[in-house]
Amino acid sequence: MNLEVSKLDDQQKELCAILVMRTMLEDYSKDTGVSYEEAFYRFVKSPAYEDLFDYSTGLWREGPDYLRARFLERS
Repeated sequence: MNLEVSKLDDQQKELCAILVMRTMLEDYSKDTGVSYEEAFYRFVKSPAYEDLFDYSTGLWREGPDYLRARFLERS
């Protein structure tokens, strides 16, 4: 399936961002032993969170591993 990003509205982009964020946080929590809730609070305070929900950055299109790298580099 070829997804045309330009045809997605902000609600669809938000859903993608949330799914990527949740997956990243679950993986981060499992790998580090940090609770999901603590990982979430750390993430929402990071610049990566703002970047994720600024749809012009395109970060919402990337996978959880890329998001995690951005989170760790910018926190």
